[in-house]
Amino acid sequence: MSFIFVSDHLALDLAATVSWRTTRPEELLAEPADFARWATEARVVDRLEAVSRAELAKVRALREAIYRLALDAALGQGADPQDVAGVRQAAAHPPVSLTLKDLGRVERRGGVPEVLATLAVSASDLLGGPDRLLVRHCAGEPCTRLFLDRSRAGTRRWCSKQGCGSRVNAAAYRRRTRQDDGA
Repeated sequence: MSFIFVSDHLALDLAATVSWRTTRPEELLAEPADFARWATEARVVDRLEAVSRAELAKVRALREAIYRLALDAALGQGADPQDVAGVRQAAAHPPVSLTLKDLGRVERRGGVPEVLATLAVSASDLLGGPDRLLVRHCAGEPCTRLFLDRSRAGTRRWCSKQGCGSRVNAAAYRRRTRQDDGA
């Protein structure tokens, strides 16, 4: 299984590693190897080895704090100080190191603490700055993904036009077609 990156922000893509939160939650980081794969697919690091269960628990705790803070931002609510402190604590460590190897080629190196710091810094930048006002909750039921609405009009409704948007549009078309057949 490959991970889906449609939130337009690294921290929100991490928050999306629990799918369908309100109906039938699916943990996408079930095993330590899942997080190692996510971190490489998200291009946080080139390779992440030996993730322990204790480290996976820290990843999940950071993810949940980010999700709650981003949801608060989307709803225009105040933040839980414990979530803010959790993100701040993770961001206090050194981030993933980047080394330019050539034009168009960079090496990303670090372990779990560096990856967590990079994710926390990314979340801090998003949630502490003006882009927090662009955080939206997908309108596609039962999707619970958060995303950045960078559309010109600021009216984007779905995390992905190809996924949730297509499902909603197809359902609306089926309803209209049934109504037309019954008329």
